[in-house]
Amino acid sequence: AQASGAPRPGTAASAPAEEAAASSAGTPDTEGDGPTAGTTAPVAHAYYVPLLTGDNSLMIRSGKEGKGRKGDVRFGCESAGCELTSDTSVIVQVPGEPGAGYETCRDLTAGTSGPHELPLAASAAGTEICVRHRSGDIALMVIQTKSTAVPDIGFLDVDLTVWPAG
Repeated sequence: AQASGAPRPGTAASAPAEEAAASSAGTPDTEGDGPTAGTTAPVAHAYYVPLLTGDNSLMIRSGKEGKGRKGDVRFGCESAGCELTSDTSVIVQVPGEPGAGYETCRDLTAGTSGPHELPLAASAAGTEICVRHRSGDIALMVIQTKSTAVPDIGFLDVDLTVWPAG
């Protein structure tokens, strides 16, 4: 079952969606008002992310596993229901229906320096999470599987789309 309108990277159904995401790059963004209205959306990059556990982390720009806990986004179970934390990025859960994209994540994370922790107790498969790295990279994480019943072996399986800052 697909959590959002974007198929899981690497699947047969992902090619048209990835082409569609790439085809929107370079087109004017006319959504909203303010200083970012009329800007051009960067090219989207979809990544298959290794399971996030209490022993690793995620590098936003590359979509790769960070060595140990030194990456941009970390999964942990210090609190009930577990959480995502970061020293480098703003993390915001997307409210409402699935289907977030660049504009949604840009707007939700604009002009804020926090939070750097997102509790996952109310999150489930299909939950969309926007991340803005301090470099300006914007990412959309979509939870595929969340296992937090036994915190010591908890994990998070996500799909990641990144719009690099440049």
